[in-house]
Amino acid sequence: MAEKAVSKGFFVRDATGLVRELSWFDTFLAGFGILNVGLGLVQAFAYAPFVFPGGNIPIAFIIAIPGAFFLGLLNALFTAAMPRSGGDYVWVSRSINPLWGFAVNFFATFSVIAAAAVNIWYFDSIFLAPALHSIGLKGAASWIITNPAATLILAIPALIILVVIFSSGLQAVRKAMLGLFIVSAVGTLFWLGIMLFSNNAAFVNGFNGIMGAHAYQGLIDAAKTAGFGTSAATGGRNTFYAIVYAFQMYSGFQMIGYFAGEIKRVNKSAMQAIMTSLGIGAVMFVGGAFLILKYFGKDFVSAISFLNNTSPASTGLPLGNYLSSMVIFMTSNPILRAVVSIGFMATILWILLPQMLIITRNMFAWSFDRLMPQWLAKVNDRTHSPVNATITAAVLILIMLVITLTTSFWAYLVNLAGVGAVVGIVVSIAAIIFPYRRRDIFEKAPSIVQKKLLGLPLLVWSGIFTLLTQGVVGFICFTVPSIGGAVSWVSLLSSLSVFIVAFPLYAIIYAIIKKRGMDPSLAYKELPPE
Repeated sequence: MAEKAVSKGFFVRDATGLVRELSWFDTFLAGFGILNVGLGLVQAFAYAPFVFPGGNIPIAFIIAIPGAFFLGLLNALFTAAMPRSGGDYVWVSRSINPLWGFAVNFFATFSVIAAAAVNIWYFDSIFLAPALHSIGLKGAASWIITNPAATLILAIPALIILVVIFSSGLQAVRKAMLGLFIVSAVGTLFWLGIMLFSNNAAFVNGFNGIMGAHAYQGLIDAAKTAGFGTSAATGGRNTFYAIVYAFQMYSGFQMIGYFAGEIKRVNKSAMQAIMTSLGIGAVMFVGGAFLILKYFGKDFVSAISFLNNTSPASTGLPLGNYLSSMVIFMTSNPILRAVVSIGFMATILWILLPQMLIITRNMFAWSFDRLMPQWLAKVNDRTHSPVNATITAAVLILIMLVITLTTSFWAYLVNLAGVGAVVGIVVSIAAIIFPYRRRDIFEKAPSIVQKKLLGLPLLVWSGIFTLLTQGVVGFICFTVPSIGGAVSWVSLLSSLSVFIVAFPLYAIIYAIIKKRGMDPSLAYKELPPE
């Protein structure tokens, strides 16, 4: 009893101050917002045809579904077993040890901060210009495309708005997510609808009508002249390798565990939200990928991807080289153009909300366990929002955006996906050993967590299959060209450093806490209070 009292006293306070306000549908909106079909299809076709020429992207999305399913199952069950803010920080720190828990979560948080910065860049440089162009503001669209400072100028008010929304509490966040989801869904469905009910000939006519006679074929020929080519002998292999991109695009639907401390009836809501997100997302990704090849043409999509990654200015396209920018060639109807373009703009804003939720709640969890300054865990009594963590998250995203815009930072971190697979392996191991190493927590978990198949808990099975999946993804990332470019010692070590730096950082924090007369290990003997 004495030890339990000490461990409870170790936390910043006896209650988090956070409130379980998110329904399963709110949770679905967050998970589906990160999965983000519209953005995912644009990103996948921007890079995969270039890195893995000749690969069949729709088939890659199909191959990746079982792995995504077990990843989702693992996260849903772990969330139900340990429903606290911090997600894998709590899971791994309680199942393996706090050092690995902090390292895994530190990498995950860094990755989300980096992704949020890139998404703001996408919003300003890729999605906003077509939207402005579609509503007649062609001068403003041109300014954004040609002015490198535009992204930074527009990012600051965007981040301020994010801080205001999150500081107002989860009710404001929920309303913003719902509104952006509706606008995004309408735009995405119209975009897919144009591709479904039209054909390649119509797109070719629209493209040539604006860009000039034979421009469509000319662009394909230009890519071939510049060195692009495919081989039937490598098509099957590259289709399999392209699952790296499929997993990257699926990723996000499972991330609700990071804010599990604010989900109502979490043991049921987590499973509902995760599996609904994956089910709808998988259908839309696979169907959307087939539609893109049918409508735009595989050679055209491959040529655009190649040129965009080698000499983007050579295409001469007025609104950029991404599929979301092709709406001006897809229809002459100004209303349809506006609906699709504004839908894409809403898509990129929507994803920023759950990303901010993840970043702030992870930092909150560290602070609550005294690994970071206690003021990060301070919660507003009226809004139940960690305002200090929110402001800190916005500042970190802005710093990362500046680094992204002004340095070759991403050239040295092209293999974050590979290191992410390594981190996934650690979480998988935690799932496999949790029922046995932390039987005290496992036996108190909801019945869904304790269910068994062939004598093993479902959580263990999900850990085993996720371990295998992450092993395959890691192998691909570290042995062939992957996300963003080719593997090199520089890129590999740069990416690994994000994970490795967490270990000495934790050691320093641990020593400081011990010097203050407290034993940090006591906090990890049980779950944090709610």
